[in-house]
Amino acid sequence: MSKKDFSIEYAHIYTNDKIGEEHKLSLEILNEIKKEKNLTNRTSSLVVMVDDYSFPDLTFDYQSFIQWLSEEGHAPDLILKESQLIPICDKVLTSIENESLQEEISSYISTKKYPCSLFIAAWYLARLGYISTSLVPQNFIAQRLINILPESFKSFEEKGLEIIRSTKYKEAVGQIEYKFIPGRKLD
Repeated sequence: MSKKDFSIEYAHIYTNDKIGEEHKLSLEILNEIKKEKNLTNRTSSLVVMVDDYSFPDLTFDYQSFIQWLSEEGHAPDLILKESQLIPICDKVLTSIENESLQEEISSYISTKKYPCSLFIAAWYLARLGYISTSLVPQNFIAQRLINILPESFKSFEEKGLEIIRSTKYKEAVGQIEYKFIPGRKLD
């Protein structure tokens, strides 16, 4: 099966959050990307990550969120809960070639929880098809990723890319691009 040209992540949301300005800006940036990349002549999938791991809230209304995205003209092709990525995180962890980094992340997991950077690496490697999983069906695997994320995620994204660079999949880093939503920074 041939890969899509792009997998575009947008409207990242935490389950303890409500639809806000960042999500609306994400859709504006998505519209710009569609024009810039001439997506009418290319294949792409729209994917959304719902973070149910960092700040879990069982009352999050997935259907209302999906409905809002659809009403805004950007229905997701795939929506995934971050906690679903844990088995893929474990695969990424075992593929890290830098032993000290692998040990550092393992220690962090055993004393705290899975770090955002490991989820990032797992999510990107799965969307690019380097690590296969039923969570990302073959027809959603892409040649390139575009991630529309809040600027406050930048340092976590850099750590995620560092993890990917330390695996046998290091070439994947060249297939990942970002459009950061201006705003608050958490560095």
